[in-house]
Amino acid sequence: MPYLWSVVVVVVALVALGLLVVSALRPAQRLSTVAALAGRQMGDEVGMLKARLAALRVRLAQRRG
Repeated sequence: MPYLWSVVVVVVALVALGLLVVSALRPAQRLSTVAALAGRQMGDEVGMLKARLAALRVRLAQRRG
């Protein structure tokens, strides 16, 4: 009979560990989503900056020559 209590304790511990892991993964997934969106937006802004610099170089080349 003492084995029964050991099995019950192990099952309860596994369930508690599962709940802890699930609750820890939710904020991690949210952080990953926000980081991806921020990276994408920063990439867009860098692309626009590169385009503006290229246009400026073209305009300066036109003025010189």
